[in-house]
Amino acid sequence: MKPRLSLKKRLALTYILLAVAVAGAFSLVSYVSVEIIEEQVIDARLAKMADRLIEFHRNGQMPDAPPEVRYLIDASIPVELRQLPAGFYELTLGNRQVHALLRDHGTSRYAVVQEVDELEHTELVILLSLAMGFAVSVLLAAVLGVLSARRVIAPVAALANAVSRNAGPTELPSLSAQDEIGVLSRAFAKRTDELQQFLQREQLFTGDVSHELRTPLTVMLGAAEVLAAQLSDHPAQLATAERIRRVADETAQRVSALLLLSRVPESLDAPRTVLNTIVESEMERCRPLLDGKTVQCRLDWTERVSAHVRPELAGIVIGNLLRNACRHTDQGMILVQLAAGQLVIEDSGTGIPQRVRERLFERFVHGDDRPAHEGTGLGLSIVKRVADHIGWDVRLEIPEAGGTRFVLSFPAVPPP
Repeated sequence: MKPRLSLKKRLALTYILLAVAVAGAFSLVSYVSVEIIEEQVIDARLAKMADRLIEFHRNGQMPDAPPEVRYLIDASIPVELRQLPAGFYELTLGNRQVHALLRDHGTSRYAVVQEVDELEHTELVILLSLAMGFAVSVLLAAVLGVLSARRVIAPVAALANAVSRNAGPTELPSLSAQDEIGVLSRAFAKRTDELQQFLQREQLFTGDVSHELRTPLTVMLGAAEVLAAQLSDHPAQLATAERIRRVADETAQRVSALLLLSRVPESLDAPRTVLNTIVESEMERCRPLLDGKTVQCRLDWTERVSAHVRPELAGIVIGNLLRNACRHTDQGMILVQLAAGQLVIEDSGTGIPQRVRERLFERFVHGDDRPAHEGTGLGLSIVKRVADHIGWDVRLEIPEAGGTRFVLSFPAVPPP
């Protein structure tokens, strides 16, 4: 796609094009006017001289001719003129540019020939003057265009600079101006204020909900641990108590992650985190989703891979991708490949319909065609949001053999 010119350059170019159009039209009209006037003046003069020549010749006399004009009668007329019918002509005689009038009267032919070298020189001077005027007009238009563009664009540039550095609604320039820039600035101020209030409400809501959930989750976690200790002699009930404890612990971690998401990315610390442990832990949590299915889940890695990220946020991204693969794979294999800077989760499941692939990471968009959805359609949108929050990239690929492949890319960290 061809890049568009900046607004400043387009304004300057508009000035230049306007000058080219106006100066060009003026020069063209002037040149045509000069030609028409020249033709009319010379033709009228030659006609008067021809009348005078005929009148004098009928009286047996020969009138005096101006220095640049020659009177010719019958045999004295050059052959190239003698062969032409009566009328006005512009041609070359010898090496001279001339205007000639041929007229027949009675049995005689008359010719009035005027040399126009001086007129051609004058015409050349006029053309050069028009060309210089045209060039000066374009140059002046370019200078005025650049100066005017700077003056016009200055408030727009100031407003854009203020918006790019996240200036507050009251810090935007030209708020009191009554022109279009003022209207635009006030519109930006209003929109910025609304967005800031919305973001503040969202952050407060997320933080408040997460804070309020931590206390009951802590109670649940403690109760599950006590219950597990009391049921040490009852293996069946102990497994249930352990599952309650594990789910409460996972929920507490997710609540902590929500608190982290309510903060701006720049304010988060990013410790060096080993991703192998997180992947193995999330795979273990997802194993109950494969109960009763003939699905093999395998982790493939050759080295310990680290990234600068909070473990809670990395767990949300990896866990949601793994749960998505487990839910949509009824048989075959789920292959997890971990390497420096990349995590690939590939499954042999039902795949993603073509109609939803472009919108897969949007909220409430499901990745299957089954009439009854087990999920809410939020998992992949959460993955996308958290990945953007921590500076990772997630994309969908379609393997040739079917199924889905999610590729998670992140800044590689060299081993210690």
